[in-house]
Amino acid sequence: CVLLSHTFIFMCSITKTSSKSNSIPKSSLIIPDNNNTFYFKEDQENKQKEVNKESNNFTCWFPTLFQIFQFIFSFKICYLILYFIQLPLCVPLSISIWWLRKLCSEKKMQIIIIHPEQWNGGSDRCTMALIRHFAKAGHHVIWYTTMIDDYWKNEDFSGIDVRNLNIPCHPGDWWSQNAALGLYSIFDNINPDVAIIDHSASCVPIFKWRFPKCKVLFYCHFPQQLVTPSRFFLYRWYSSLVSLLESHLFEAVDVIMLNSNFTAANFHRVMPNINKKKLKVVYPPCDVDAIAVQGKPISRICRGKNERYIFLSMNRFWPEKRLDIIVEAAEILKKKGFNPIIQIAGSVMPHIPESKIYYEYLLSMSEKLDVNDIVQYICSPTENEKFSLYRNCDTTLYTPPNEHFGIVPIEALEQRRPVIVCDSGGPSETVLEGITGTKIKEPTSELLAEAMIEHMLKESWEHLDIDEMYQYQRERFEKDFSAKGYGRRIDETIQEMMIESEKELIEIKTQSNNNDEIPFSKNFNKINLRQRG
Repeated sequence: CVLLSHTFIFMCSITKTSSKSNSIPKSSLIIPDNNNTFYFKEDQENKQKEVNKESNNFTCWFPTLFQIFQFIFSFKICYLILYFIQLPLCVPLSISIWWLRKLCSEKKMQIIIIHPEQWNGGSDRCTMALIRHFAKAGHHVIWYTTMIDDYWKNEDFSGIDVRNLNIPCHPGDWWSQNAALGLYSIFDNINPDVAIIDHSASCVPIFKWRFPKCKVLFYCHFPQQLVTPSRFFLYRWYSSLVSLLESHLFEAVDVIMLNSNFTAANFHRVMPNINKKKLKVVYPPCDVDAIAVQGKPISRICRGKNERYIFLSMNRFWPEKRLDIIVEAAEILKKKGFNPIIQIAGSVMPHIPESKIYYEYLLSMSEKLDVNDIVQYICSPTENEKFSLYRNCDTTLYTPPNEHFGIVPIEALEQRRPVIVCDSGGPSETVLEGITGTKIKEPTSELLAEAMIEHMLKESWEHLDIDEMYQYQRERFEKDFSAKGYGRRIDETIQEMMIESEKELIEIKTQSNNNDEIPFSKNFNKINLRQRG
């Protein structure tokens, strides 16, 4: 830009100089030409202007040596001085900026993700958002898993090193599965910078021994001993034994990320020996970037009113989700003369007996209470089908008590739908009473039916239906619950861990070397520096 601007000034100055030298004498009234033909001054001036125009165009781009010296010794010499002064300033400055950007640029890491079973639940979606985030940043992502459900068969895994072992372990036995994945990684030709593990810490000692410079992050969806109250007796006993061991394994983890303040409180209650400084709450994301256009949010006012009020429950068929109170509430509404549509959508996990048993129990319960004309069951909807159901419904139901986080209220917020939840666990943090939904004190059919009647009689939810007021909730969603916000918090967590790790290393080396000077690198632009210990 400097070269072009000064070249332009240089040429324009020459043009002005040449035009002055080719002017016509003003004292002449008539001027003879070479053939002794006389012309009036007006005719000669017009002819001379045409000649000067051609001359100026030529001299603008091809200045003569005389014109160049004439310009140099004119009053415009300051332009040339400025031009030559900027050269020694701009060139070193450009080199310095390039060198600094090279030092502080993001360096790609090798990241290991251990997620034993990829179903269609909240933890599985959290894992997919994590994988997409690191892959989009250009890191080398290696994902170890024991199985991938058919729900993800159309997922684009390009740029991701998926190592699906298909280990025939018992479903839900995350301790054995993570231990097997850790043993498998010993013989792989990998050198990870960061390992992110969830569900079980059984592979943490393996990673710390095999990759001593690798930093380990654990994403805790909920403490293991509090997850399985409805499983069989032997499984509950086995889970309690595993939890005792994990309380010591977590001490070797560098950072423990938890999905809500509720989970953090329960984690500290069952594992008080873990340092609180290691705990950090990172909300799971609602990744809506890949949703088709027809699944984008639309207010109920723009969509139009349904003939029958539609309630939607989006959850896995699992006893802890308490879907049975929805069926019981349907009976209460029918007896009171209400005729809504209640859609119960979710996935039935065929490899887990409790899921199929509970689904069949709900079917028989609906038939027994004579609510089949109100209650509809939708099994394993696709991603686009799920958000289409959100768009067509009027209110979302989320009935599990003491839920770890609960992604459904966040999806309902993104789709501009009010939600009814239990006032406990993660939903008590994410749902705003009277603004984005309603909270019931206990998971009972009576309280749920009362809240459903309140929603049917309420004309509108201003903070969700009106565009101007929804902007505040949308900003809240983008900040706390979007995929971008989730990735930003993960990046910040890893950055803090890397900086803290280097500080500790410097302190150790300083003590061992009798306070010798040790350089401390401050090139932490983001998280992505390839630190080794």
